[in-house]
Amino acid sequence: MLLDRLKDQPWAEVPSPAAYHSLFKALLARANMPLDAYPYTTKSLAYESVRRDLKERWVLFCQAFKARKAAFIGSATDHSRPLLYDRIEIDEQLVDCEESTQGIELILGDNLPPLRLPRFTLIAAIDKATDCCLAFHLVLKAHATQDDVLSLLFQCLTPCPERAITTDGLQLPPGPAFPNMDPSLPFGVPREIALDNAWIHHAFSVKAFCTRKLKATVSYGKPKTPTLRLAIETSFNRVNHGLTHRLNSTTGSSVTDDKRESAKNRKGVPTISLSDFEDALYVTLAESNHRPRPYLNGATPLETLRYQAERTYLVDVDDDQRAAWNPFLETREITVHDLSAPGRRPYVNFEYLRYKGPGLLALPGRESRVLIQYDRRNVRQLAAYRLNGQALGTLECPVSWQSYPHSIATRRYLFQHCRELVRKSQDPLTEYLLRLRERCSHPTDAARYLSTYQEFVGGYGLPTALWPKPPTDQSEATDSQTERSTRSHAGSLVTNRTTGHPYDYWSMDLNPGGSR
Repeated sequence: MLLDRLKDQPWAEVPSPAAYHSLFKALLARANMPLDAYPYTTKSLAYESVRRDLKERWVLFCQAFKARKAAFIGSATDHSRPLLYDRIEIDEQLVDCEESTQGIELILGDNLPPLRLPRFTLIAAIDKATDCCLAFHLVLKAHATQDDVLSLLFQCLTPCPERAITTDGLQLPPGPAFPNMDPSLPFGVPREIALDNAWIHHAFSVKAFCTRKLKATVSYGKPKTPTLRLAIETSFNRVNHGLTHRLNSTTGSSVTDDKRESAKNRKGVPTISLSDFEDALYVTLAESNHRPRPYLNGATPLETLRYQAERTYLVDVDDDQRAAWNPFLETREITVHDLSAPGRRPYVNFEYLRYKGPGLLALPGRESRVLIQYDRRNVRQLAAYRLNGQALGTLECPVSWQSYPHSIATRRYLFQHCRELVRKSQDPLTEYLLRLRERCSHPTDAARYLSTYQEFVGGYGLPTALWPKPPTDQSEATDSQTERSTRSHAGSLVTNRTTGHPYDYWSMDLNPGGSR
């Protein structure tokens, strides 16, 4: 019975003392055990002894099964003493608490009223040898994308200044919080990047940057075995116990779970705001990097990283080559149209739009293919090159799509799901942002508006504390208010022309609690 359960046979039953004791009595009857011998001489028929035997035997079988299974799922690069940057583990986790929009300052339109936001996704990178958190990224939606993974890799390889904590009661430990904030520490190239089997990790952009640029090995591991990435899972456990699980849970294990947020509190706005949660998460991970570990001989992860960086061989590169490592930068070969047509300007088709530039006029008539280089976060401009590497200058998209920086994902979403808006609007990006602002009654809609706003203001991958702030000077504030009202008026005119009704202003009737 126990072996069938361990092997997950279809006929296996759950091992319980009652079932195990029934099987024991059946074996005694099959063996023709005398009725005047033990265990028939006892009233319980040795029930307690059978229960203890079940417990000990089940633990023994489980340990043997795990030991045998670990021999086949161990990491191929598992060393007795791993070195610095030998293995970097990356994973995502859904944060089990909700925040509000209180205190978020916007430069496009008025600030949001206090609204409930949904659960977000946390992405982090951990060095296996030192257990040091290299970087983290908070995604303003439930599911991360390949661009979010690229943003995390970009943070690991880019020097960043120390952040100022504005939340009362929070204080950073002395010293740099992360390795990329210490100029004395090298930015080593990882030899292996361990990921799980999520589809975003199998994206071509992620695999191409890790293997072609970083020259690292991408390891996906065996499915449904999170223990292969024990360092990142342990780090998430520290975040849960130190921060996220201290707040009321959004779901709980059942409808009567004490950790679940009550129906009364769900009708209002969460106490903690998004800005405060980002500061608390930043301080939690920084304290984790400065906390001594017993398996590191009492040293902190940052001390261990600094010690190994001074005494081990690392694959290091200069600043110029590291500056060229932009994970969002991609190259594609496309066709040039109307190159030999008289009276027409040549153009290229890229992501549903035509790009034109004076450099295409210098292209010989026998060449109809060019190389373009673009940034996934901002596709308003393309850098064109001939196949031999000669630069042809910059290609620009139509003027109606140049109001804000936008990514490939946003443009694809607009052309695939908002075709009517794209056809009728003279400024699709502005009207799309205004439409998202209208529909913020649900927490998911509010998060979609914030993520789109973050992209349009050029703050992709940055926390809310580093977003562009409104001007503080009175004259600048007056000019900004005039420009904002003009843009809002233009957006209203576009809306009246396309949809036939003006936009509504913000009011507290939007149900800040967010109806489910």
